[in-house]
Amino acid sequence: MCVPLVSIGLIFSFGLVLMQNVYLGLLECLFNWCSRQLEAERQASEREELQRLGEGWTHNPEVMEKRKSSLNSRRRGHKSILSEQKSRLCHQMELCCDIISEGIALVLEDDVTTRFVSAPLPAGEWNLLTRDLSVHVGRLSWQLRVVWMLGLLFRYALLMPLRTVMCLSCLVVVPASTALIGLLCRLSCNRRVAKWLLRQTLRMNANCVPIMRRYHNTENRPTKGICVCNHTNPLDVLILMCDVHYSLTGQRHDGILGIFQSSLSRVSPHMWFNRRIPGEREALGEALRQHMQSPDKPPILLFPEGTCINNTAVMQFKKGSFAVSDVVYPVAIRYDRRYGEAYWDSTRYSMFRYMLMLVTSWCLSCDIWYLPPMIRDPGESPVRFANRVKAAIAARAGLDDLPWDGNLKRWCPMRDW
Repeated sequence: MCVPLVSIGLIFSFGLVLMQNVYLGLLECLFNWCSRQLEAERQASEREELQRLGEGWTHNPEVMEKRKSSLNSRRRGHKSILSEQKSRLCHQMELCCDIISEGIALVLEDDVTTRFVSAPLPAGEWNLLTRDLSVHVGRLSWQLRVVWMLGLLFRYALLMPLRTVMCLSCLVVVPASTALIGLLCRLSCNRRVAKWLLRQTLRMNANCVPIMRRYHNTENRPTKGICVCNHTNPLDVLILMCDVHYSLTGQRHDGILGIFQSSLSRVSPHMWFNRRIPGEREALGEALRQHMQSPDKPPILLFPEGTCINNTAVMQFKKGSFAVSDVVYPVAIRYDRRYGEAYWDSTRYSMFRYMLMLVTSWCLSCDIWYLPPMIRDPGESPVRFANRVKAAIAARAGLDDLPWDGNLKRWCPMRDW
């Protein structure tokens, strides 16, 4: 009975992959058309604004530069006259205002807290995912409004019900399949078959969201030891396990994530803990060492950032993962924000609302790169080793390399900092 079910699942999975490729091509054409329309409207609005202001305005950069220089010279002359009349108190007040303005500028240019919210699309691009047109800055033509309305109906009237049913079916398929696979794993002769069945099951579930996956440098796939990766959302685990069988570690959850954690524990030796209990962290380090000493156990997948970042940067890696082993297998993952927002802001959205946002987006598209294993140098501390691995992951995925702790998303900075 298992063979027909697996055959049907494979045919269904391959059919979905083919449809997804066609779907991505159509979306690419649609986004390019929207970008051209927005650019044409921006140029038209600029021409209208120039006509409204009069003939004294021009686009000529040389003329604009001369006008700016003459204006600045007049301002400097005016300031030189007034500076002689300023009192000492006014001078001190100016210094205070300069310091305050510099402080406000530093707050506005903060490079940390912006990593904990959804990143905006590049200027001049629009993926039609705006729920409210008043949020979109700029004037929209009637063609763009009609396309936006059709896309809204398509996503909420067709994609959302279909994907909701498929995701709910996964809640039944995953526990049932992992229970069957867990029985096969107890027999050493069927371990390879069980791992293959688990990958096929996870691939089917990934296609239900859907998640478009592209794996690069597969010759560097980890086969043992510790694998580290940057973290954007809980689906990172599903994406990576569609290609490699891992043992997982992470925060113990309730609800939907708790169901999946319990189901996966039947198949592989996973290690769940509560980060708020210090004793469990110490026990996790010992469990990692014992796991690595067993040659028949799969590689361990870790997310050293400890929290989800919005896929524009890689933040501080905790040193604990790099103190256990001298060899790690880095993996870099990057999502394409044009097709949907992959970042899960757990401080603002529940898991249910995050899944609702996923099923109403176009899709999730991501690239995964397997980097060559990195070895700790003699005398290199775990902190330096972690920073070196983090820099390699950030460079490969084209993300910013930041030294800040990602847990600033949940906790306020201490006064001593």
